[in-house]
Parts: sequence; C-alpha cells; structure tokens
Amino acid sequence: MKTLVCLLILFTSLTPAFSQRNVSGKWFGKITQQPGGYSELYDFELELNQKKNIWGDSYAYLENYVEIKIGLSGYFENDTIRLIESRDWVKIDKVPWNWVACIKDIKVVYRKENNNEYLEGSWTGFNKDDPNDKCIPGRVILSRTVAGLDQFLHENRDSVITAAPLTISDNPVTEINFDSPFLATEPRKVTEISVTSLNLQIQLIDYLKVDNDTVSVYLNRNILAKNVRISKRATLINFKLDPNTELNELLLYAENLGEIPPNTSQLLVIDGDQIHRIMISSDKQKTAAVYLKYKGKKPR
Repeated sequence: MKTLVCLLILFTSLTPAFSQRNVSGKWFGKITQQPGGYSELYDFELELNQKKNIWGDSYAYLENYVEIKIGLSGYFENDTIRLIESRDWVKIDKVPWNWVACIKDIKVVYRKENNNEYLEGSWTGFNKDDPNDKCIPGRVILSRTVAGLDQFLHENRDSVITAAPLTISDNPVTEINFDSPFLATEPRKVTEISVTSLNLQIQLIDYLKVDNDTVSVYLNRNILAKNVRISKRATLINFKLDPNTELNELLLYAENLGEIPPNTSQLLVIDGDQIHRIMISSDKQKTAAVYLKYKGKKPR
C-alpha cells in the first residue's frame, strides 16, 4: 500500500489537449489525500456525460469499508476541466463511524500519451456535514482504460518518495547551528523561505539537459532521500517538519556531477497553496542549502 501511495502523489507537468475534448464515458483511477487525511489513497472512478456542460457521478472506494458515490456537474475553464460534487447528490455514503465524506472540487486536465487518455490534476473539498470544515486536499489521476491506468502506475512507480518520519522533539528549539561542513563540502545558502505548513513537499526536476545528475536530500542533517536521479519527470519528496524547530536546513548534496558539471536542478517547495521555485546548483566543494523558517502554529 505505501509504495502505491507514494507513486500516486506524482503527476507530471501537463501539455493540455484542446479544451473542448469530449470526456463522456467511464474513467478509472486513483485519488490521493495529503498526510493527515483519513487515508492517503483511494480507488476512484468517474462516469461522465458531456454536451454543453458536464454531469455525472464520482465513485470513491477503499477495500470493503469505504464506498462513496456523489453526483457532480462540471465545465471547462480554458484547458482545465472543473468537476464539482454536490452535497445534495450524495447517493452512497458508506464510511467508518468516525469518518466523514468530502464534497470535492476537482480540477483536471486532459492529455493523451501513447494512445492512452488521462485526466490528471488536484482536488480540494469540505466536510459533507460542515461546509466550513475543509478537507485535506490531494491529487487525481484517471484513465479511459484500466490498462492505461496500470501503465501510468508502472511507469511512475519510482517517482515519489515519502520520507520516513523524523523524531519530533519535546522541547522548543529556536535555532540550530548549521555552520559546520557537511560530508566534506561547504553548505552554501541559496535562499530562506517562510512556511506555514508542517507537512511539506518538494519537487526536484532537471531544468537543463538531462545528464544523470544524482543528489541526496537532507533535512537538518538527517537523510530524507538517497540517490535521487534528476530528470525531466519530477521527483516528489513528502516530509513533515518538527513544529518545535523554527529554522530548518534542507541540503541537496551532489552524489555525482552528471555529464555536465555542476549538479543542477529546479527545486519547488510546496507549502499548502504556496509554491516556491528555486534553482539549485551543487558540486563536490559546495552543497546547496535552502532554509525553511516555520511560521505556523506552535504546539501547546
């Protein structure tokens, strides 16, 4: 389960097809939820009809204890397809007693790849019983066929890393000394970013020629991901900050320099709705360092 959860969080940059593509029919897929939700992964299907607008049903299920079917309506926003479930159209609501279904607002883009058709994007939502209670959001991938979905899952099976939880301290720590050398290199500060979320995600992607650059990623000198190959397909790393640590050091250590030194990549830090884009360069003398300053709520 965890391996499948990890790979489903990755969705590549999309090249939209023409916006009025007919999406009528059944779609097979997966839907994820960021850490902190009831479950990180569900099976997900759509049954869509399209004329001027779109209408149909969504169907989410998890093994034999979650089954949720909700009516939806939709429309095109330029290249994006927006599908909005309705509280008034909940048709099946089978969940554990302490769970509540989310009413989802789904935004996907159509693309075609190797004769497979996909809808790919993200969702936000709210508690079925309380519209003011926001659900933890996630991502969506759907294919016209089960075979197409299986191919996507297979091709992206190594694209996402969920970092092992780090130990959270009991006592507040306001500052950590990061001046010492790291693996015989000098940490070089690239930027400092203020973040408000404890659950963060970084995306690593090559922004020049793909030349087999490989990095390892460290948070506060603890390993997050080892030997990550940088390519045009983004690698995602999910991790959680210690709320007691105000300043966090993110290091991108060059395991090699690729075919064209130095080791270069584009780093995106995903902090809720905020996205910070940073260009990274590391070599065998200097390791790129990004500092994350936590500005969210402190634990009581």
